Amino acid sequence: MIRKILSIGFAASLAGLAGVSGASAEDPVSLTVQSAWPFVFPASGRDAEHFANTINAASGGSIEVDLHNAGKLVPSLEIFDAVQRGTLDAGYTSPLYVAGKFPAVQLFGGVPFGPDALEYIGWIYNGGGLDIWREIYAKQGVVTVPCGLMESESGGWYKNEINSKADIEGLKLRFAGLAGEVMKKMGASVVLLSGGDIYPNLERGVIDGTEFSMPAIDKIVGFDKIVKNYYVPGWHQPAAINELIINKAKWDAMSDAQRALIELACRETMMWGVTSTLTENAEAIAGFKENGVEIRHFPPDLIEAFRAATDEVMAEQAEKDADFKRVHESLTAYRAANANWSAARSN
Repeated sequence: MIRKILSIGFAASLAGLAGVSGASAEDPVSLTVQSAWPFVFPASGRDAEHFANTINAASGGSIEVDLHNAGKLVPSLEIFDAVQRGTLDAGYTSPLYVAGKFPAVQLFGGVPFGPDALEYIGWIYNGGGLDIWREIYAKQGVVTVPCGLMESESGGWYKNEINSKADIEGLKLRFAGLAGEVMKKMGASVVLLSGGDIYPNLERGVIDGTEFSMPAIDKIVGFDKIVKNYYVPGWHQPAAINELIINKAKWDAMSDAQRALIELACRETMMWGVTSTLTENAEAIAGFKENGVEIRHFPPDLIEAFRAATDEVMAEQAEKDADFKRVHESLTAYRAANANWSAARSN
């Protein structure tokens, strides 16, 4: 109830800030949107619902979001293509899901040994990150709006203990984005599976382990029922950003006020989402322990091996792709400029 009251209150503020009201002379806009994740997932599917509810409450009828659950209209990994074609107006998804097509945008979704949530958003909005992101997508007829912010994921679920690089060699693992490339260098065979396909493949032994998300989401999926080795830290994704992608022709047809309202609602969704899961994550960890799961830490020497492999992957990707190099240099420069304060506040 408190969350609902706060959302409605913020929605009213957004309406005032964007200058959108029921009396607006603008042509109403209808957005058909699909989430890449089930609505029950905290900080992903639930954020998609929060965004849609906020827009629908704040716009006074100027924007109507028709939100669909994961897989309802298109497979989750095909949302970008559908938005690009215009068969979907918009999608709530992750840039990691189009890594194969646009390697550079992986750096907007989650970076191994990358920034934490606060630093990530700082770069996006104050360090030029969003400008480059939109330039890359503009070539594809798609506009991105950062619309979800998540803290660190876990290090993943493994059927057997992972104590060294030798324990990873030969395993078949589900990883996404740059972290998947790192695990390949560590000797694993990597597959990208959508959320709904991970559990059955792990249960049947098709894969030997997986990373997926934060504890609260992993608990909903039920990984703790079939795997008892749960690893931290989430070196592969200290923070993550989800996005609302909109067909560019649809975006360009909106008024300035409508676009501003979407931007503001997404910023609020990021704050709401990242703060909504703190207690849930703690409760999930407690539940894992009760269910016989061992909370394990990657050994320091293995973390350093992950870090070395990450450096190799970044260098290789930058050499192959000019956009990747540009984005990586932008993020690296921003982090370097803030290194003294980042180090001070983390100690």
